[in-house]
Amino acid sequence: MKVFSLQVFCIILYAGILHCHAQARYTFVVEETPYTRLCSNNTILTVNGQFPGPTLYVNKGDTIIVDVINNANYNITIHW
Repeated sequence: MKVFSLQVFCIILYAGILHCHAQARYTFVVEETPYTRLCSNNTILTVNGQFPGPTLYVNKGDTIIVDVINNANYNITIHW
């Protein structure tokens, strides 16, 4: 009986691991940031103050939710 109970527990645990998908949530704040290079001043769009934007760390099968807040003066698109 103990062996059977252990087998059932292992099957349930293994099934739970197979169907466990994580959810990754990120918030991107897009804004214009002053940029100086070779004595030239411009404004560029940055994501969370970074250019290029931040890296997303996920695994195959994960659900990704990205909230984008556009604080720029014009419309943007984000391509994956």
